[in-house]
Amino acid sequence: MRKGEVRRQAIVDAANALFCSKGYLETTVDDILAELNCSKGSFYHYFDSKLSVLQAICESRVQQSFDMYRQTRVTSTREKLNSLLYWAQPFRPENEDWLLVTLRLRMRGEGLVMDGAMRQSQRQLFKPEMENLLLILNETGAAHISRPRVEDVVFEAFTAFCDEMNEVLLQCARQGRSVVTDVTQVVEAARFLWERVLDMDYGCMELVRLDEILPVLERVAAKLRA
Repeated sequence: MRKGEVRRQAIVDAANALFCSKGYLETTVDDILAELNCSKGSFYHYFDSKLSVLQAICESRVQQSFDMYRQTRVTSTREKLNSLLYWAQPFRPENEDWLLVTLRLRMRGEGLVMDGAMRQSQRQLFKPEMENLLLILNETGAAHISRPRVEDVVFEAFTAFCDEMNEVLLQCARQGRSVVTDVTQVVEAARFLWERVLDMDYGCMELVRLDEILPVLERVAAKLRA
C-alpha cells in the first residue's frame, strides 16, 4: 500500500472508531484530526467532508466482509452461497457498534449516502460472485433458474431483506418491544422467497444465523431506545 493510501486508510479507521464510540453526528472533523494528529490540509486532500469519510467507511467495510467470505472454506456450492449471503449482510455480532451508527442515521433520515455506498459496493463485489454460484447450482440441478435476469431479482430481494430488517429494528426500538418475533418472521419469509424463486430444497437457505444475531439485535434495539 502506497504512503497516500496508508494515510487515507488511517483517516477511515480513525473515523470508524470515533463514529462507533461517539456517534456519527457527535463526531467532528476536528475530532478525527485530533485522533490522528493530522492537519486539516491532509484530511481535505483525501476527503471533502465528514460525509465522504462515512461513504469510504461503508465501502471499506463491504470490502472487508467480501475478503472474509473469500477466506471461507466450505465443501459445496450451496454452502458457499449461504456463506456469501452471511458475509454480505450487516447483522453479524462484530458489526454491533456500526449497526447502531447506521440505524441512528436512519432514524434521522440521514442514511441515503451511506445506503448508496453500501449497495454499490455490494453490487460490485458480492453480486458477480452470487451470479456465478447460482449458475453452478443451476447447472448441477441444485437450483433452477427458469427466466432471464432472475439473478438480478434475487440479489435485489436480498438488499430488500436487509432494508426490511433495519426497519423492523427501528420499529421495535420505537415501540419498546422485543425484536425476536418480527426478525424471525422476516428471515423466514426471505428464506422462503429465495428457495421458491430458485426452486431449491426447503430449508437449504440460511441467510443469517438467528441464534447468533437475535441477542445482538436485542441489544441494538435497547440502545436505540435509551
